[in-house]
Amino acid sequence: MSQLINLFESDVLTDWIDYNGHMNDAYYVVAFSQAIDAFMVHIGLDGAFRAEHQVSIYTLQSMVQYLKEVSEGEPIVIKGQLLESDNKKLRLYMTMFHGQTHDELATMETLLLHMNMELHRASPFLPVTQTIIDNIQASHNELDTPATAGRGISLKRK
Repeated sequence: MSQLINLFESDVLTDWIDYNGHMNDAYYVVAFSQAIDAFMVHIGLDGAFRAEHQVSIYTLQSMVQYLKEVSEGEPIVIKGQLLESDNKKLRLYMTMFHGQTHDELATMETLLLHMNMELHRASPFLPVTQTIIDNIQASHNELDTPATAGRGISLKRK
């Protein structure tokens, strides 16, 4: 059975709290960024692989939705779903959950690009990486697409 990938777990740190007494918007993005790094490792792009093959992943675009407040010391968990992929790009959707109540706290949808770091240009994934991505994609194609995936920002007009 297909399931989301566990990417990040932490308690909300003191430094992440803002003047409103809850997690600052920027630190949601910090946590999601850590989850992206974990996803890179999940597809085989750990530090050693990146150094050996001179490849990396760049973020092209991200959309964050803040759903619920979370306070200092509360546990958070980020899980990811690969919505789309090709030979150079990944569309990753991540959900931040409360570690105890399992409430959805935030989501981030992000578009990632595989880079050749020697040329500083986009490049196809290496075959070993592409195989891992293809396997994840096949599994995640069985999952429902999140209702908010692909939405932009707008004011709702009647």
